[in-house]
Amino acid sequence: MFAVAIMTAMNVQAQIPAHIKAVLDKCDEKMDNPSGIVMDITLKMKMLVFSGNGTMKWYMKGDKSFMTMTMKAMGQEMKEEAGFDGQQEWQYSTSMSKKEKDSLIITKTSVASKNDYGMNIDYEKSYKTAKMKEKGLCYVIDFSDRIDPELPKKMTVKIAKDSYYLREISTSVSAAKVTMTVTKVTKGCSDNWFKIDMNRYKNAVVVRK
Repeated sequence: MFAVAIMTAMNVQAQIPAHIKAVLDKCDEKMDNPSGIVMDITLKMKMLVFSGNGTMKWYMKGDKSFMTMTMKAMGQEMKEEAGFDGQQEWQYSTSMSKKEKDSLIITKTSVASKNDYGMNIDYEKSYKTAKMKEKGLCYVIDFSDRIDPELPKKMTVKIAKDSYYLREISTSVSAAKVTMTVTKVTKGCSDNWFKIDMNRYKNAVVVRK
């Protein structure tokens, strides 16, 4: 599910207040469209050694997803793609060196991996604490006290008050700060996006796991 699934019994229960859970549930309902969702996203990444700006396009339908990202940093253009079709996931990235080839990693799995962008995180099961405030046209929710050590220590999510669509996710991972801003949400997408197309990765070294 996109924003948050219905809370289930766990060994460690997250302390998410009811009014915040209600907003997350409405966002989840809006973003979980049977015909799929496509999001146009701008991306900003700031690290100690460099900063970069880019664009993303994210396709989602049920548990399946596909993301393509292009970023410019340090005078170079980087490209990444990641997909999950229910049986396998793949991650593609271009090489930053002319001496190395692009890489494509394909992993057999029935469960999609969590990602640094916060798109497939079950917030209620991942963070113990959440605080919400209203700022302008959005609800701003700050998550902290992570349960899952693989996730960022803190994460901020902005949800539009009128449509309950996701508007922004901000995370801090080590020395990197990543901000994703959703500029457009479109309902409906083709199932072809959730099928790995090897023709897109002709120049990549393929690793299968």
